[in-house]
Amino acid sequence: MKIQRLVDHLINPPLYLSILLLIILGYFQFRYGIYPAWIKVNSDFPNYYTSSRLITGGADISKIYNDNWFQNKIFEYGMNERGKFSPFPPPTAFVMVPLSFFAPLTAARIFLLLNITVLLFISYLFERITEFKFITCLNFILLSGTALWNDLSLGQIYLILLITVVLGYHLLEKEKLFPAGILWGLGAAVKYFPLVFIPVLLIKKHKSTLTGMFVALAGANIAALFFFGFHTYYDFLSSVFVSHLNGELSGQSKYSIQFQSWNSLLRNLFVYDAADNKLPLCNNSALFYIARGFIYLVITVVAASTLFIIRNKRDFIAMGSSLSLLTVFVLSPASASYHLLLLSFPVILLIKSALENRKYINAILFVSLYSIIGFAPLFIEYTKFNPAGLFFQYYRLWFVLLLFTAANWFILSGERR
Repeated sequence: MKIQRLVDHLINPPLYLSILLLIILGYFQFRYGIYPAWIKVNSDFPNYYTSSRLITGGADISKIYNDNWFQNKIFEYGMNERGKFSPFPPPTAFVMVPLSFFAPLTAARIFLLLNITVLLFISYLFERITEFKFITCLNFILLSGTALWNDLSLGQIYLILLITVVLGYHLLEKEKLFPAGILWGLGAAVKYFPLVFIPVLLIKKHKSTLTGMFVALAGANIAALFFFGFHTYYDFLSSVFVSHLNGELSGQSKYSIQFQSWNSLLRNLFVYDAADNKLPLCNNSALFYIARGFIYLVITVVAASTLFIIRNKRDFIAMGSSLSLLTVFVLSPASASYHLLLLSFPVILLIKSALENRKYINAILFVSLYSIIGFAPLFIEYTKFNPAGLFFQYYRLWFVLLLFTAANWFILSGERR
């Protein structure tokens, strides 16, 4: 009963505590996210803005994946930030078309206000999906910490992507299957994350939703093909897309710890590089491929097995969606902090399920891991570059893996009861 009361206070604290938490968390987001985005155009906003302006300006955009050419266009439009269009899919260029008619700073400020509005609407959707209080849902998103403020300050589009994911799920709950698919298809045309719903939809035989995804995805790419041409699509599919899946992004080191991925970790352990990795634990490229293949296989088999076991559960859509999203985060070839803004959706679904099943320890664990992932960068100091230090530098990867493991254990525990 003590644990239940503790969880109740965490999920539905007194109003004055909720307001106090909102002020504290809101300060961090204002200080590190909103204010920097308001006073200056920061990377990565120029990447989206420039690509859209190239379209509305009628420019020849066949060279959009040429980093030097694209960088010159960023400078030409009055922005001094470094940027590139890679590894974005071609339809990404449409995202900021309405803002491309404004000067860069004005467009960035409008986009910031749009993001704040979207943040409030996502909180409302979370309230509808979970029946938690609105302020609780808002504070929960703010607990994503560095993920949210980097999205805001850098002018990223992951809040926009999150709303397509959450609103699509809400429509699915309301049995509006085709519109849900349209939203997920539009999101997948720009960022691949919504594609993770496909296994869940196939298992539940939601053909209408799958059709909506295909229609939106195909439509966005046909429109992009009209502007870009076949040659640009060939460049994207043959080099940019494949390299991205392998954790290799143009202009960035594939050994970068910022990626927090198995690709980056295993390269640092097993692949020598004269510039970026002079002291690997063991210089053996074969070990890199064997270890990566083994890890990917184990995680995929675990996730697939769990999905199969729970396929007939009443809450399969919620738990299957959560697990699918977490699996993508664990296997992501090159993750960034703002990607983890999408973690808020699977985690809040897991918390809701844990409370409904009176698994209060699980609920506390999910909230704790989510909060740690969001704020760990403020407290963890990187150790010296050696094998032991390297392990701790990938803290985000380990916490996401722990969250994935805890989610599998929790979901399967219902089958063991």
